[in-house]
Amino acid sequence: MKKGFLYLLLLLCSGSVAHAQQTRAQIPAAYFKNAEKEFDNQRYMYAIPFYRASMKSGRTNDSIALIHLAECYWQMKNYDSSLVYYIEYERKYSPRYSTHRRIAELHAVLGRYGQAAATYKSLLTELPLHNGKMLNERWKGFSAITGFLRDSLDYTIGLLKLNSKQQDFSPQYFQRGMVFVSNRYSKREGERQFGWDGMPYANVYWVRDTAELYLADSIPGRAAYTLNAGIKANDDFTARTSNDNDIINIMRVKGEYKGDIYKLAKFGDDLTTKYNYGPLCFNKAGNKVYFTRNSKKPYGGRYNLEICEASYEQGTWTNIKVMPFVQPAYDFYHPALSDDEKKLFFCSNKPDGFGGSDIWYADLDADADKTLSINLGDGVNTAGDELFPTIADNNLYFSTDGLAGLGGLDVYRSSIDKRGRWTRPVNLGYPINTSFDDFGIIFNGTRNKGYFTSNRLGTDDIYAFSYAPFIMNLHSTVFNKPVMRRLDKAMVIITTIEDSVRIPVDTILTDLTGNFHFPAKPGRDYQLDVTRDGFTSESVTIAAPVKPERDVELNPVLLTPLVQPLPPAEEKDRDGDGVPDSKDRCPDIKGPKENNGCPDIQKRLNELAKMVFFDTDKSDILQKSLKPLNEVVAILLQYPNTTLAIEGHTDSRASAEHNKALSQRRAASVKAYLMSKGLTKSRFTSVVGYGLERPIADNQTEAGRAMNRRVELKAVFVQ
Repeated sequence: MKKGFLYLLLLLCSGSVAHAQQTRAQIPAAYFKNAEKEFDNQRYMYAIPFYRASMKSGRTNDSIALIHLAECYWQMKNYDSSLVYYIEYERKYSPRYSTHRRIAELHAVLGRYGQAAATYKSLLTELPLHNGKMLNERWKGFSAITGFLRDSLDYTIGLLKLNSKQQDFSPQYFQRGMVFVSNRYSKREGERQFGWDGMPYANVYWVRDTAELYLADSIPGRAAYTLNAGIKANDDFTARTSNDNDIINIMRVKGEYKGDIYKLAKFGDDLTTKYNYGPLCFNKAGNKVYFTRNSKKPYGGRYNLEICEASYEQGTWTNIKVMPFVQPAYDFYHPALSDDEKKLFFCSNKPDGFGGSDIWYADLDADADKTLSINLGDGVNTAGDELFPTIADNNLYFSTDGLAGLGGLDVYRSSIDKRGRWTRPVNLGYPINTSFDDFGIIFNGTRNKGYFTSNRLGTDDIYAFSYAPFIMNLHSTVFNKPVMRRLDKAMVIITTIEDSVRIPVDTILTDLTGNFHFPAKPGRDYQLDVTRDGFTSESVTIAAPVKPERDVELNPVLLTPLVQPLPPAEEKDRDGDGVPDSKDRCPDIKGPKENNGCPDIQKRLNELAKMVFFDTDKSDILQKSLKPLNEVVAILLQYPNTTLAIEGHTDSRASAEHNKALSQRRAASVKAYLMSKGLTKSRFTSVVGYGLERPIADNQTEAGRAMNRRVELKAVFVQ
């Protein structure tokens, strides 16, 4: 049900017919006036024939009559007629936001999702800032409806036999049984009718043991709620008198009371109100109830909805009182108790929400005069209607027509994250949800069974459901492609593809026979990335199977061996020192790799250089220095592919200019002596005097100055 018993709005019964004789010219206006009165009082059942008679007899206020008649049929769930009149209105008077959205939702209810999506797309284009978030959600949902069908095998549903031809909805567990709301006829005599749809007012009924709940053998096809109504007018047109009745409302309703008696007991006669009595919830102990009813006093002509609490004492529900957060000017309904029983969630059309009906909560531990209504925020609430909250394992289940879904009210789940925010609601999908209104879900203790309400068959009915995730076992084998040999220890990385985003699922290895398998959910695409050392990698996309099966054999995965590069040609190493000739600067003389295959002669040259001495302020080589220099000559002659750099240095005595010249002469003296012993000029790369620029010891002591007066010899092997 969309609005009637979802909101349980109650209005005072008023006369449906104006008692006065009219002239022929006045009759169409009288029809329209009566229609508007019934429409304003939300008595849609009675407004329909007056609008039709008004339009037929005089076309009075045709634009208002058209749009209100379309809305009446919408509220009565006569969707085909509603769509006809909304389209007729737009054809004559141009589209409006409200009519265009109604048309989109009607297309969805009737299963025309392509037209529904196109209508919402045009709304987004024409009115991008008018509830754009909600419009975009509805457009996305109707554009990709298959996403809501993929987990349909997880649920098994059945229609309860207790359902009547009237409205049965909002089940709740109580003790060992179940209570629910219904406007079924309870006695043969005429009952007071609710003008919304002409049915009796709603009461709560009790099945004392859920073991007594049985499923119907079959689920009938949908039967739209039909209304045959007309207006008969007297034609005497005499002068008006107080007792004339020129307009007679004639109604015939399919499913009207035909004398059937439903013997199911009402729940708590001591809670029964004068009008509607609706959705409720209990604490765990079962001795406190929170319930919805119409207020006893009207506000602005309306008996708004209020939430009350009552306690069970000595076999009677007593201490009935209105909850402190209720405001008489607005509706408060559909209570739901948190798992810790500290918060009461509920719905309200208070104006400080996000539009339509929102879900709120109140802290039950607060003082009565400090109890506040706190909105759940835009993570849950939308510009549409959020209704029928239920709390199970700290998850919030609720229905809304403001998010992407299958049409009408769909059931969603949300929970609190680590930051205390409500997570993005998840649509429970088909078959819990359909293109019609689905709402009021409850779960048993193990959360794998429960009940919910849907008007998919024309009126609100209660369904049982069981939940068991349908898991597919996908398996395959990895082969060496050229020889078709099974490959073990191949790595298979499994990801699923959601809205073009890859989500990791698992990583497994093939067994000794090359086999692997993994559990998968139907309706999803998977990607397998298969790798193994020595083979090329393969990526395989598995499209969602059209007919899911418990066991699915996939095509084998074939990996191609990598072509091993040829080993490099063996390089020559003439001296056998482990450095190939191409990199050996001394290919015929053994030497360490660190010295590019050449012998390390620098260490000895450094020792010999320290034995070269000069007299103070002299460049002549002393006699005792000749022996180490002769050894330098012998080394260089032994390794003819070496060159030598000679550096001269002094201490700090005398001026820098003097020392520079002195060190240059000393380096030149060493070179001259080495050449005199057989070394050619080409063996020397440089001969430089640095003077006092590069000391290696402290010039403040004689020992330090002696160390600074030196010659350095640096050899380099060349190829």
